[in-house]
Amino acid sequence: MSPLMYPCSRRDRQRGAIGLMAALTMALALLCMLVVVDSGRLFLEKRTLQRIADMAALEAASLNGTCAGSNTASAYAVQSATRNGFTVTDNSRTLTTRCGTLTTGADSRRSFSVDATRSEAIEVVVSHSVARSIAAGIGAMFDTHPTPENIQLTAVAVATPPLPPLAQLTIKSTLATIDSAKGNVLNTLWGGLLGGTLNISVAGWNGLTNANINLLSYLNQLALDVGVKAGDYTSLLGTSISVTQLLNTSTKVLSQSSPAVQAAINSLLSVNAIASGTKIKLQDLLTVQTGLPSSGLDTHLNLFQLVEAFVQVANTQSAAFATIPANVLGLAGVTVKVKVIEPPQLSAIGNPILAKANPTGPNQIYVRTAQVRTLISVDLGAVNAALSLVNGLLSTVIGLLNALGLNIDLKLLPNGANLDVSLEAASASSRVTDYSCASETTRSLTASTTTAAVKVKVGQITNSSAWTSPSTDLTVKELPILDIGTTSCSLLSGCQPRVPYGAGGLGLLIGGSGPTDGAVLATTQAYTFAQPPEIKQPPDPYHSFSSTNMLSSLQNTLGSIHLVSHPPASVSLIGSLLGMLTAGLSQVQNLLGSTIGGLLSPILDPLLNQVLASLGINLATVDVGANLSCHPGQAVLVI
Repeated sequence: MSPLMYPCSRRDRQRGAIGLMAALTMALALLCMLVVVDSGRLFLEKRTLQRIADMAALEAASLNGTCAGSNTASAYAVQSATRNGFTVTDNSRTLTTRCGTLTTGADSRRSFSVDATRSEAIEVVVSHSVARSIAAGIGAMFDTHPTPENIQLTAVAVATPPLPPLAQLTIKSTLATIDSAKGNVLNTLWGGLLGGTLNISVAGWNGLTNANINLLSYLNQLALDVGVKAGDYTSLLGTSISVTQLLNTSTKVLSQSSPAVQAAINSLLSVNAIASGTKIKLQDLLTVQTGLPSSGLDTHLNLFQLVEAFVQVANTQSAAFATIPANVLGLAGVTVKVKVIEPPQLSAIGNPILAKANPTGPNQIYVRTAQVRTLISVDLGAVNAALSLVNGLLSTVIGLLNALGLNIDLKLLPNGANLDVSLEAASASSRVTDYSCASETTRSLTASTTTAAVKVKVGQITNSSAWTSPSTDLTVKELPILDIGTTSCSLLSGCQPRVPYGAGGLGLLIGGSGPTDGAVLATTQAYTFAQPPEIKQPPDPYHSFSSTNMLSSLQNTLGSIHLVSHPPASVSLIGSLLGMLTAGLSQVQNLLGSTIGGLLSPILDPLLNQVLASLGINLATVDVGANLSCHPGQAVLVI
């Protein structure tokens, strides 16, 4: 072959290689196109199927479908799928609906748990059979054991129903501003209730009253701090937690904690009762309706009010009581002791539909103030002038009777006697009884509020342990003011025992041993809050439920003392002379009553305005705040 022919042969071979590479490239492009077409087709089918599942789950949840009985959840889901072009036929196109609950694992991931009796979450599973792919179909033509030509696509969606209406009641117990006088009372009162001493500055107290914390954030942080499973608020509220831990957690969730607030909390943490590990349960302070979604806890609480409740619950679990000396109240000769008998329920959140159905049932939305027992001891040395006058008025009569042979033994008050006044304020309470969510412009919440019943007893308290016991009804004995006893003596038999009040006398007693003695009854009033703020907003304005009759009754009781008159026990030929003595007693009875009443009357105002107000108790009014969210949220996809 001629050498001239070699270039042509080489070019032919090159053209053959290029053609082969072009064929291979076209085949590869065709394969890629098949993969892209199949992947896109399957992706679109999957996306369409997921959209159908999402819409079906949302509609079943939005309409509050259930799986028990008529299984409305399944019916709602099928109707939604049909409207969106998915018709359930046979095994190739299926739709399954299940009801249940959401649980959160240790990894904080949510999962669906089947429970046909509950509809806190609804799961919809949609399945559709489609051709696997063109490439798989071509391959099946040459395979002795081909894979199925169809593939089953499945889409899963879980939705939670819209939140029910949420209502919240709050009993106001914070003080607007705290000056040095109120600060001294608070330091003495709170420190005594905790079994120690406090030294919180006025800036610290005002910092606590101006600080608010988010309840949901607080509970979530507390769950982490004490090792309770995230989201299990029922268990968290029922767990005994130390007051130290509760206070430390509160500082973590404060957006901005001023040095004064931190110093106030540090002072509380140093008190004996807290430092010794006193534990309380938050369910004793906060009422959260069973089954309430976590978003319903997204509300705010005042830090002063929360810490105050910690102190009061801790006091109910100990024998400690607060003693407020005379110099703190500015009352000479008066000492006040305070004991918390029952802690407050400062806030309650729940579904007003359930509360309206049974306002006193397990789903009630109910708040109350603390039940407090106060013991006031008054030094009666201030009435010495009046007693000297009584003695002078009666000395002539007594001398005449003794001269006639009737021995008179006059006793004016026991030595060092104190007059005890027990003031027991029961819990003022409020509960939701009705609501309206007809429209956002007319929504309302109705609460029935009962003011605190008060039990007043005046006399002598000899059993101090009964005063500190929440289960014992306090018994008050009569305080002898003037005891004109008689004795008789003879040569043969000697002197007989003294007969108390033999020639008459005066005693002081209000109340006695009966459970209703000295009681000032409570009053119940209903009030409708028009357009109360949403759950996340402060409950403002508060409504004051007044009880003026109660306050005036207390003032009359303590300001107008009525002495118990004891007539002469001895009857003899000198009865007329004893009558003269009785007449003398009646002349000084009003003098003694007005004098002792003048001692007790000034006690009421500082007691109510300083001591009880520092514990969130106002016997004249009850301040209740309300929140209502008619549509706190719509149905949402959660998985």
